[in-house]
Amino acid sequence: MTRRNALFISNKKSGKADNELNGAIEVLKGSGISLIEQEAEDPARINDLIRQYRGKVDTVILAGGDGTMGSASGALSEYGLALGILPMGTANDLARTLKIPESAESAAAIIANGRLHAIDLGKVNGRWFVNAAHIGLGVKVNRALTKDLKSRWGRFSYARSLIETFNSMRPYRADIVCDGEGFSVRSIHITVANGRFYGGGMALSKEASVDDHKLRIFSLEPQSFWRFLSHSVVILGGQLKGREGVWLRSGESIRINTSRKMDIWADGEYVSKTPACFEMHPNRLQVYVPDEYFTREEGRNAEN
Repeated sequence: MTRRNALFISNKKSGKADNELNGAIEVLKGSGISLIEQEAEDPARINDLIRQYRGKVDTVILAGGDGTMGSASGALSEYGLALGILPMGTANDLARTLKIPESAESAAAIIANGRLHAIDLGKVNGRWFVNAAHIGLGVKVNRALTKDLKSRWGRFSYARSLIETFNSMRPYRADIVCDGEGFSVRSIHITVANGRFYGGGMALSKEASVDDHKLRIFSLEPQSFWRFLSHSVVILGGQLKGREGVWLRSGESIRINTSRKMDIWADGEYVSKTPACFEMHPNRLQVYVPDEYFTREEGRNAEN
C-alpha cells in the first residue's frame, strides 16, 4: 500500500483531547502516514483548512464529534478526500455506526490499517449531513445541550435535555412527500436519518445503515411523557416500526412543509428552516473503517 499524506485537525484548546490524542498521533506516524497537523475549533476554519491542503493530502483525519464530521463532509466529498475518524465528541454516533471504538489510539489503528468504505450522505436545503436532521423536539434538545451539561452527563446529556424540554414542545402539522407519495401528520418531533444511530445511540430501525442508500423519516405524534418514555426505550433497539403514535417511512427524496416555519438542525448544528428538501447521495464519502464493520454487515444481511 502506498504511503498516505494526511491533514490532521484537532482542537488543542481541550486539555483532555490533547492528552488522548498523543497516542493516536504516535500510531499514525508509526504506520508511515505523513501528518500535517493543524488546530481548529470552528467548523468554518476546518473547511478552510481542507480547501487549503486539498492538493497536498489524500486523507483528512478529524478529532471531534458528529458535528465536526457533518460540517466537513461536504468539502471532503467535493475534493475526493478520505475521512479518518477519531471520536472525541459527546455522542460519536457516526463512529458507533461504523464500529469505530472511542479509544483514540484504537481508532488511529483503524486509519493506519487503511481499509476504506464508501458511505452515503444526506442533504437538506443544500446542506450536507452524515447522521440525522431534526425538526421540533430534537431541535429543542440540541439547543439545551450546554457544554456544562455535556461535560457532566456525557452521551446521557441527550436524555437529560430531552426530559427538560419535552413538556414545552408545541405540536405542529407536517405535510410530507416521500418518494412522490404524500402524507399529513400531526407531530412534535421529526427526524430524517441517514445513519443507524443518532442522539447518543438511538436508532430508528435495526436494518438501517449508513450505506443502504435510504433516508428514514420518523414522526412522533403529540402524546404523554410516559408513552414517549416507552418509545424511547424501544428506540435504543431500533424497533419503532408498528408502535402507536409513531410514523415511519424510508425513501431517497423527502419534502417537509410545516404549519409554522421551524428550525432544522443536522448533526447537532443549525442548518436551515422549513420547508425542507432532503436528498440521498449514495456512496458519497470514503471513510476508514474496521474489519469488524463488514463482519457486522454480513451478519445483518444474512438475517434479512
